[in-house]
Amino acid sequence: MKTVHHTINVMSTKAKIFAIRCGISQVSQIQDVTCIVIITDTIPAAKRIFDTSLYLYQLHSITISSNLRKFFNKNSSNSISFWDCSSNDK
Repeated sequence: MKTVHHTINVMSTKAKIFAIRCGISQVSQIQDVTCIVIITDTIPAAKRIFDTSLYLYQLHSITISSNLRKFFNKNSSNSISFWDCSSNDK
């Protein structure tokens, strides 16, 4: 199993959703990745990637969903986790 780390530091909700999109797009294409871990200081913003209602950044959610579908179709034991980490924490 490969361990791949992508670290992106962003501020606004739009930027956070875009960063998640970019990260998931990149790691979902790596063959041996079985677990994606999103570490964020804003879980509500991260949850927006699964929001199917119409909203400003819906295009990002659609792209993320498509990439995650491919990721989970590769192996049914693949997983994604969200870790809440305050931006004040080290």
